[in-house]
Amino acid sequence: MSNVIAYVDELFTPSESFVHRAYRAFDTLTPVFVGNSLRSAAPAGARVINIKSLHGLGGEAAFKQLGLVSEPLRKRLEAEKPIAIHAHFGKGGVYAMPLARALNVPLVVTYYGGDATKKMNTRWLPLRAYNRRRSQMWREAALILPCSDFIRRELEMRGCPNDKMVVHYNSADPDRFSPGEKQNILLFAGRWTEKKGIGTLIAALARVGPKLKGWRVRLLGDGELKPPLVAQLNAAGVQAELPGWIPADEMPKHFAEATIVCVPSQRAQSGDAEGLPLVCVEAMLSNCALAATKHAGIPECVEDGRTGYLVDERDDVALADRIGRMLDDPARTRAMGEAGRALALDRFNLQKLSRRLQDHLLRVAREKETGGTAG
Repeated sequence: MSNVIAYVDELFTPSESFVHRAYRAFDTLTPVFVGNSLRSAAPAGARVINIKSLHGLGGEAAFKQLGLVSEPLRKRLEAEKPIAIHAHFGKGGVYAMPLARALNVPLVVTYYGGDATKKMNTRWLPLRAYNRRRSQMWREAALILPCSDFIRRELEMRGCPNDKMVVHYNSADPDRFSPGEKQNILLFAGRWTEKKGIGTLIAALARVGPKLKGWRVRLLGDGELKPPLVAQLNAAGVQAELPGWIPADEMPKHFAEATIVCVPSQRAQSGDAEGLPLVCVEAMLSNCALAATKHAGIPECVEDGRTGYLVDERDDVALADRIGRMLDDPARTRAMGEAGRALALDRFNLQKLSRRLQDHLLRVAREKETGGTAG
């Protein structure tokens, strides 16, 4: 087995379990997780190097802002004999770029959403290392992996070379997400923030009103918009279960029993947008029909009229109409869920995408040795 450095600046953030799961099907390469801090305990068996204490003069700031790689840091990573560095998020790509130079290995960078779309990441801001050095990172990287074609287009618009990019979709593990005993549950799972469109959903549920009789509305998650929106729910007379934030390991059971999952995402005023919401894939693998928006990479995943319904962003009237149709025609709603699972197993299956990621990394490593070009 050879090693690949998986660079994540803040390791094992609870809401980013998709990062370490990306390597699930690796059988030729072993990921060595490298970053400057640990946000939670590492998964069992993970190999981890916290580099915070390995920086030289100027410490972490000099590493991030100036790209200075100390000799102790270089030697520690060189001892792992990595064949490549895979950096997560655009900012991680910029931080990992000098490491790839120091180790003389190819750099691969995955983009997920806001790292490609937020105004703070797309403007010229010379005090931010990412903004100042992103064009250089795009030139030096062997391969850029946007998580949807929407993100590929966003990056291309900002100057990322299209011939460096290959769409590599977000994916979920069908061993974790599978159909259960379905109940009349309409589910939302996400942060209560502008980007997630929870306000549009609340307004739509108020419009659906009496049709919700016999259904349980379960709205997972927390966020700054929750207090006023819960008040709006109560004023509309919509009864909802509000369990708050749910750990990633508990999510499969919620999808397993839900029949309809709502994903009303929208572009925020900050420019923040989804890449391809993982909740769509997890719901589809669980035989859930989706009521979602034509936002970011969602239309690349949800087929309108076949695996769910799509409406324009912020259109609570249309969303209420589609939810009503799903409630009125349970047989068709079930069929949508079944079609969604078949599509997700084929196109967004973690086992397949993990093996494909390993192939990308092996290829750029070979091309580095032979002087070829990735793509």
